[in-house]
Amino acid sequence: MLTETQQDMINGDFEKFFKDLKSKGKTLDFELFGDYAASILNFYVGSSLLTNQEKAESALLLVRLFNAGLGNVISAADQQEIATVIQQDPTLNYSIIQPVFDL
Repeated sequence: MLTETQQDMINGDFEKFFKDLKSKGKTLDFELFGDYAASILNFYVGSSLLTNQEKAESALLLVRLFNAGLGNVISAADQQEIATVIQQDPTLNYSIIQPVFDL
């Protein structure tokens, strides 16, 4: 179970990432979201901010945030499937998550 601090970290970093995209006139599409989510979660695990067990719950939290931005159009079953794919993705692209640490 994620702590309130971990949830705040995930929410806050996603907001920073999204604000950076908006400031550059970019939009958050599905592919970019997947790359961001996998990279930030793998960074958190590598930095011992999350355990592998917490990664699944964190992936679902990120998918729910993304879905909220889309107007809640992704079904609960599809959200779970997307979160599972993100959780299993070993991607860690620092260039995608760099804006989180620059702001």
